[in-house]
Amino acid sequence: MSTYYRLSCYLLIFFLFNINLSACKDKSTQSETINLKGYKYNNLVSDRWMGIYFKGSKLGFTNSILYEGKDGYKIVSKAIIKMKAFGDTQNTSFSQECYLTKDLKTEGFKSLYEIASHRQDISGIVEGNKLYMNITSGGAVSKKIIDFDNNTYLASAIELVIKKHGLDIGKKYTLKTFLEPIQTIIPLQIEIKRKEKMMIDGLEKEVFYLEEHFKELSSSIWITEDGEVVKETSLEGLESRKEDKESALKFEGEILPVSSFITFSLIRVNRDIANPHGVKRLRLKLKNIGNPDIIIEDQRQKVIKKSRVESPESGVIRNIYDVEMEVKTESWESEVGSQESSAFSLQPLAFSKYLEDTPEIQSNNPDIKKIAKEIVGNESDPRLKHSGASLWSKALKINKWVYDYLEKKPVDTFSAVDALKSKEGECQSHSNLFAAIARAAGIPTKIISGIVYSEDYKGFLYHAWVEVYVGKWIALDPTFGEEEVDAAHVKLVEGGWEEQLKLLHFIGRVGIEIIEIG
Repeated sequence: MSTYYRLSCYLLIFFLFNINLSACKDKSTQSETINLKGYKYNNLVSDRWMGIYFKGSKLGFTNSILYEGKDGYKIVSKAIIKMKAFGDTQNTSFSQECYLTKDLKTEGFKSLYEIASHRQDISGIVEGNKLYMNITSGGAVSKKIIDFDNNTYLASAIELVIKKHGLDIGKKYTLKTFLEPIQTIIPLQIEIKRKEKMMIDGLEKEVFYLEEHFKELSSSIWITEDGEVVKETSLEGLESRKEDKESALKFEGEILPVSSFITFSLIRVNRDIANPHGVKRLRLKLKNIGNPDIIIEDQRQKVIKKSRVESPESGVIRNIYDVEMEVKTESWESEVGSQESSAFSLQPLAFSKYLEDTPEIQSNNPDIKKIAKEIVGNESDPRLKHSGASLWSKALKINKWVYDYLEKKPVDTFSAVDALKSKEGECQSHSNLFAAIARAAGIPTKIISGIVYSEDYKGFLYHAWVEVYVGKWIALDPTFGEEEVDAAHVKLVEGGWEEQLKLLHFIGRVGIEIIEIG
């Protein structure tokens, strides 16, 4: 469930709150503090509160304050989501300050994202056409530089940008928008659809109805003529709406359980799977797929047939597909061991991507390197020849260590170092920690996101695991401790958060029909 829940939190920030994460005192790769050039932002322009609801129940609130100065703007944003997990209330909070020029170009930001006791700090500054960032998690600092031109905007500035473009009915345009949690730029399509009437503060007022589109996700926005957002909806059942401060801060009734998100993301099936961890072969049909070409095929899973769907009511062929596929379990012995010679070559250019240090997979961190050495011995040089059996043996040791080390809790950490220090987390935590240790030991490792069958929920839930290269790519699941990943694991994407956004093609849309269990 955690892959879906964490992705949902990120999308809540972007589509419902128009705020961004983190808060850090560090600046960037080049400087140590955000250079505000002595600007003063002492003119309060607006102070907006909104309540957040999921299917009518209170989930949290957001607050966004806009200040104007002689040279630009400062936006101070915060949001809190409350959910119940194992009887305790778990807070997810977001806060940010961002600084813009008069023409809404980004100067810098500092932001903080917290889930329970875990936090991620991000600070950034734009210099020229580059954004320099520090990402801090678990006390470890990662630095990152990305291209960031004058036509790229922070998500928190989108309201101001929309107002700047004007609210002309029928107008469409695309904005390059930076989403801090995944440190990437995404295209956001805006369309001004029509005018509507809405009750605001007890009075009927005319507002503009807009739609935002990103990949397969849409968000509906109602905005006044002067640019104030009064309502937003997204992710089927999620809504934020304008409230006064007292109402926004008030939580009445039961706090929503985390299981509400689990149930929402659950993919129900036509038949139960008994003992899913023992399933060696699974034949199934993925239904309601918009683009069948995004389905991954590899040595574990093959597409058998793609069929465009005909509407039973009208006989009209719709632009969606059913994709029949077969998934099998695999082992190193069956895939590699019987074919292996004494060694194989890891080409640096081919595998560098799967050995690199990232803000979530800190394989160069001293604590990670120390643990890797304790588990598997001296680090292997990836440029040299390797024994597949040796790498596989190391991967198995790391898999068992991570499974035994981390307490299974319904909250995810932000990085491998965060998981290492807190000793807790769900599937993303297990996968990040495994990947960091394995890469530190010279084992090329991928993060895999997909769906796995849950006996408890009688359906498929979103999940993360790993693959290691030991002559061929072989899957392991450190969350379940599986050395031979069962066929009830269906891969949907591979890679970091940029790639995991492709899950939007599936979440809340895909159906599954089980055809045969072997």
